[in-house]
Amino acid sequence: MGAETGGRGGEWDAALTQHRQRQLLRIGRAAAELAVRNGLSAVSMSELARALGLSRATLYNYVPDVATAIRLHLAAQAEVFGATVTAAIAEESGPEAQLRRYVREQVSYLAGADHRAALALAEAGPALGGSASAAAHERRHPAVLEEILDRGVAAGTFGPVDRVVLATLITRLLYSAQNLLDEHHLSPEDATAAISALILDGIRPARRAPAR
Repeated sequence: MGAETGGRGGEWDAALTQHRQRQLLRIGRAAAELAVRNGLSAVSMSELARALGLSRATLYNYVPDVATAIRLHLAAQAEVFGATVTAAIAEESGPEAQLRRYVREQVSYLAGADHRAALALAEAGPALGGSASAAAHERRHPAVLEEILDRGVAAGTFGPVDRVVLATLITRLLYSAQNLLDEHHLSPEDATAAISALILDGIRPARRAPAR
């Protein structure tokens, strides 16, 4: 009977943990949406509680402040995004198509609410952990990109490159997509095409002039 009771207790603990995780994701998502809409400094715990239909006391049982709610949400979404990128790249045949898909997935992320929530945290400054959060997002999945570059060099699709240096440069270039999206009003598809063309033109093997 003791073992049976212990088993039920374990199931109950697991159910409570899952419920808490779901609530944290819900809270973080709502906090991120409010921060994107109104700016992080304008979002109070009272406003967040109202948006969620919770009391402030209940909300404080989950998170101490709005910035923490957003950080937890972004950390969870980063894991999801990593799996999404890896699965998307696996659908493509050949390093060039994979590189284009990688760029597309990253630009789509930059156009979305999660990135804008990360920017809101970054603008809030180190006092709210914003700089650390932004830096973590800037280092998203370089290993995946380096593997694509390695395959391209091995297949002769790309010329010889320093994959670490090039992956860093591509990551920096991708973050310029924010200007293309916001200031130049390009669609994610057009921004992806422009960035992909720039990268691929630079790393394709040089063509030899035909012999005369």
